[in-house]
Amino acid sequence: MKFVPAEELKVGMRLAKPIYNKKGVMLYERDSKLTAQGITSIKNFELIGIYILEPAEPLPPITEEDREFERFQTIAVFTIQEILQNIIDGKTPKKLESLTAEILKIFGKFKGKITFMQNLRSVEDNVYKHSLNVAILAAAITGKLDMDYEKQKNTVMAALLHDIGSLSISEKIARKPFEELTEEEVNIITRHKDEGYRLLRENCDLEADVLKNISYLLRDLKELKKPIKEISKKNKDLQVDTLIVAYLFDNLTAMKYGEEPKSDIAAYRYLHHPKNRMNQQIVTALTYAIKIVPSGCSVQFENGSKGIVLTENENDILRPFILSFQDNKIYNLSDGKTYEEYQIKDVLKTLDNRYVMLDEYQKYL
Repeated sequence: MKFVPAEELKVGMRLAKPIYNKKGVMLYERDSKLTAQGITSIKNFELIGIYILEPAEPLPPITEEDREFERFQTIAVFTIQEILQNIIDGKTPKKLESLTAEILKIFGKFKGKITFMQNLRSVEDNVYKHSLNVAILAAAITGKLDMDYEKQKNTVMAALLHDIGSLSISEKIARKPFEELTEEEVNIITRHKDEGYRLLRENCDLEADVLKNISYLLRDLKELKKPIKEISKKNKDLQVDTLIVAYLFDNLTAMKYGEEPKSDIAAYRYLHHPKNRMNQQIVTALTYAIKIVPSGCSVQFENGSKGIVLTENENDILRPFILSFQDNKIYNLSDGKTYEEYQIKDVLKTLDNRYVMLDEYQKYL
C-alpha cells in the first residue's frame, strides 16, 4: 500500500481505502479501480491524495468497526471545520454540543478497546483531524477512568476547540517539521495558539471548565520543554493530563508533511518514560482504551525475528504471549528470563496504521 498525491493518480489504480462524501456516504469501495470520473471527484473533494494498492498486493482485511471508525472520522472532520469557522466568523457554533455528545456516545463508554487509526493529513485539514483525534482519544481515556459525564464532556469539548489558533498559522510555517522551525517561528506559532484561546474566551459562551482545560493544556505543552524545576505544579487534574496524553499520542503517530510518524509502541514508550513526566494513570488508561499490541497483530523482536500476539497482557502491553515464526514456539514475555531474550521492537502495520495479520497464523487465535 502506498500514498499517491492527487495529481499523480492514474486510471486503473486500485483503492486501498474507501472514499466517502461529506455526509459519510461511501462513493468508492476498497479495491475498486479508479476511473477518469473518479479522479476528477477526488480532486473536487480537495483530497491531497489517496491510498493505493500495489498491482499484486492483496486487499488487507477490514472489520466493520474499522469501517465505521473511518466513516465517522470523515463526517466529523467537516463538522469540526464548520464549528471552528463559525467561531472565527463570530457565529454561534451550533453543532459543538451535538458533536461532543456523539463522540462521547460512541467512544466515552466503549467496552473493550477501540482500533485507533490515523489518516494522512494535509496542511489544509491537519487542525481538524488533529482536533477530532484528540477528542476521540480523550473520550476513550476518560471512559476508562470512569470520569463523570460532565467532566468527560468538558474534556472532549476542550479537545475539539484547543487548536483553533493554528488555523491562522501560515502555510509556509505549518509545512515545516518542528526541528526545522526557527525560534521566531516557534514564537509565532505560540502567539497564534494563545490568540485562539483569547478568541474562545471572549467570543464563545463556554463552560469555565472547558476554558480552563484549554488554557492549562496550552500552558503545560509549553512547559514540556522546560527543566523540571521551572515547571508549574499548580492546577494539575485528570482532565488536563488526559488532554496532554491524547494530544501527544496523536501528534506522535500522525502522518504529516516532512515527518515520519512514530509507531503506536514508540509513542507509548515516549509517554511511559519517566523523563517525559506524563501522568501514568492516564497512560495506563490509554492502553486499556485503544489497541496498541492486540491479539492477532504481527510483531518484530529486537533480534530481528517476527511473531504474532496470541494473548494480550493487560498489565504490561509489551509482555504478551507470542508465537514466534522462527521456531514455531510460544513465548510468554511476562516471564523475566524470556523477556531478556525476546523484546518487542515494533508492531507491523500497513501504511494507514492497520495491524498486519498473516493468514497462515490466524488458526492459532
